[in-house]
Amino acid sequence: MVSAFMLSRKRLATLALAPAVFFLIETACNRVPLTAPSGSSITLTSATSVLAVNGTASIVATVVENAGTPPQAGTHVFFTTTLGTIQPSDATTDSSGRATATLTATSSGTAQITATSGGSSTGSNPLRILVGTAAAQKVAVSATPATVPAAGGTSTISAIVFDVNGSVLVGVPVTFSTTAGTLSAGVATTDATGNAQSTLTTSVQATVTASVGVGTSTTTPPTTGTPTTGTTPTTPSATGQASGSVTVAIASAPTLVITPPSTSPTAGIPSNFTFAVTVPSTNGSAIKSLVVDWGDSSPLQNLGAVTGNAIVSHSFGSSGTYVVTGTVTDASGNSVAVSSVVFVQVAPPLSVSLTTSTNGVAPNANTTFTATVTGLGTQVAQTYHWDFDINGDKTTDDTSSNTTVHTYTTTGNKSTKVTVTTNTGATASAARTVTIQ
Repeated sequence: MVSAFMLSRKRLATLALAPAVFFLIETACNRVPLTAPSGSSITLTSATSVLAVNGTASIVATVVENAGTPPQAGTHVFFTTTLGTIQPSDATTDSSGRATATLTATSSGTAQITATSGGSSTGSNPLRILVGTAAAQKVAVSATPATVPAAGGTSTISAIVFDVNGSVLVGVPVTFSTTAGTLSAGVATTDATGNAQSTLTTSVQATVTASVGVGTSTTTPPTTGTPTTGTTPTTPSATGQASGSVTVAIASAPTLVITPPSTSPTAGIPSNFTFAVTVPSTNGSAIKSLVVDWGDSSPLQNLGAVTGNAIVSHSFGSSGTYVVTGTVTDASGNSVAVSSVVFVQVAPPLSVSLTTSTNGVAPNANTTFTATVTGLGTQVAQTYHWDFDINGDKTTDDTSSNTTVHTYTTTGNKSTKVTVTTNTGATASAARTVTIQ
């Protein structure tokens, strides 16, 4: 009979080491990450296919075993990306077999994300997310105003950038170029509305092109949904260049012709001038104003939005040579000035002629007198002083009218006189003899 005390010392040492060996083996097993079993598939999805620079996107890896069931919770999935960073790079699945990581885009380009677990991976078709300018598909360009004056002007060029999903792209650089003139900015960044701007200054027709990144999409990527198979969603390719152009035209200037009176104007007497304004049929703009400077120190006269012929009357206060200038301005900012030299002749002297309705009337009959004034020019006859019988009873009258009626009570030759006084104080007289029979 062999007792426990009879066992060899070597056997006892072996039995004593067994628990420690089992502990080391168990610890080593626990340190090996749990990965997907052979034959599993991994599918990557994201809620977006486009990101702005420095933007983030949640990346979901769905692991499905060969039997169509999710793997054990805690299965490790390892993420990699060709652009930006993805954290955590090692994530574990939940009970539904989904592991989640966050992509942070740091520059423009196409981020290609892959996932692996054990011997399974997303394969040769990674999930692609377009970042910044790589997502650009369309650039809508406009100019305000679309035409500038012939003498030169400015136009604001706006470029709105759209991505492959039709949404505006924010924070991407847009490059502007022009066939003529100068641009205030060769590169501008889109704002919160996807709009980038530059100002064109030109005096000739110019075509401005706005370009941004790359991004002609062949297919529209899915943005939602949970795949049930191991195929990778189709994503857009980032090739070509998105750009747009707009042409800023030169507004044709209107024409103006001034036609003075056929005979030289007389000082103090109104004369008619014709101003003919023509709007060009090509690239013409509406007329805003026609302003006339008569050249005689009188105030400028604004005739308004004249199109066609405008006949305007004007009186020059004194004789001499004057330069009449008309300036026509259109809605595009074109301003055209045309001048015409006018000689104004000396006004005739102030004179009065006196006539009666009849001659040789009987006493106590009414006689009508009419005074006709010439050479007034811009003056106005204010008062008429009548002397009906200079050598007789010396009856007088003052009127503001050039016509009056008088009754003689005695026979004989009656010498009648009228004196006209103007608003400037000038006077002129005329006399006539009336016979009363």
